[in-house]
Amino acid sequence: MLLRDFVAQLNSQSPQLSATLNVADFVRFATLAAEALHIAGESLRLTSTRFTLIPFLATALSPGYPHDLYSELWRIMFAILPSCRINPSATVRKFGMQEDLTTKLPERFLRAPFSQCLVCCSNGHSHNLHVHSRLNGYLYDVDGVHTIETVILCCSITVVWTADQLCGTFYRPSFYTRDGLRHYYTNEMGRDQDYLHVHCHYYMTCRLAYMFRIIQMLAHVSHFNLVNWFNQIFVDDSDVATFTPRQGFTPSLSEEVCRDGLILHSLINHADRRGSFLAVTSSGTDSIRFDSAIELHLNQLDIEGSRYRDHYCSSCVRLTPGGVDPDTGEVIYKSPHLSNCRKSLDLLDSPHLKALAQRSWQTSTIGIAPTTFQSWVGAVKHNPALSQRVKIARLATT
Repeated sequence: MLLRDFVAQLNSQSPQLSATLNVADFVRFATLAAEALHIAGESLRLTSTRFTLIPFLATALSPGYPHDLYSELWRIMFAILPSCRINPSATVRKFGMQEDLTTKLPERFLRAPFSQCLVCCSNGHSHNLHVHSRLNGYLYDVDGVHTIETVILCCSITVVWTADQLCGTFYRPSFYTRDGLRHYYTNEMGRDQDYLHVHCHYYMTCRLAYMFRIIQMLAHVSHFNLVNWFNQIFVDDSDVATFTPRQGFTPSLSEEVCRDGLILHSLINHADRRGSFLAVTSSGTDSIRFDSAIELHLNQLDIEGSRYRDHYCSSCVRLTPGGVDPDTGEVIYKSPHLSNCRKSLDLLDSPHLKALAQRSWQTSTIGIAPTTFQSWVGAVKHNPALSQRVKIARLATT
């Protein structure tokens, strides 16, 4: 049906509806009614004169014209509703990355939540950001892999307080880069709470990170197995779109992105609870980028404690050598286990490692079962990989 024919039909059959219906209400009604007819048409035996779904449409759309005209619009449009149905998300996913398109349309465009430079504003100035570059990538979510385009913003204003140097602050969707550091946005700064930028081309949603963490806590699943499970379901047997025929990065989730994504989400959550922000180095490799932030969190945990059960830190637990408790006057039982523990702690080099060893030995949450505490301390001290495993395990459980 041509648009002019539909308008003529509307004018002749319902002059009042034609005089009150605007374009926005018409499009919204056609979109929702077509989907509702597709879902429930057969089961509810819907016809042009059966108005079972009119209360639902009126509640969902809240139009600017009288509700009693809904039945008129349903009756007039019923014949063309099946041809009005379209799934916008699926259509963009299927056709947005076609090779012959001069302007491709990924499923999401991600950019920083700012239009002016934060660094310049903090010095009493206000300079608009401009687009520096664009970067293709993928967003991992609980429903699969989504194509995205990162819009990188930059402030290149010459500023007088830095000896006439360029500001040079780069803004990405989850952080800005300044003086060799990545400063992650806080909630107060307007950070998008749906996702985080993990690696160059890759993002992970917060709900996927939460689901992965729950799976690990309930079933002790490794990053390797999480990656295999995700790729087998959403990548291996799926037609995931690519940006170019021979692009240099893959839509598959890697073990490194999975591990660093979970670490990053944990660090961001810890920073939010403390009312602070996360800053990591912008240079070096991704494998060591978060090490200093993890160690800082564990040091703060030793001082501040934790709200979770099985907590053990240097603030709330003390090893006593025996004798009489000065607070209660009671005789302290000198445990051989604690005595051996104290001797073994002398093998460690720093207070942080001592507290880490005490806490991990006491709670037994990292999945290591050494024969003696002394052997475990030696393993932590002389095995960097085991030490890193301990740090990540404690980060996940605090």
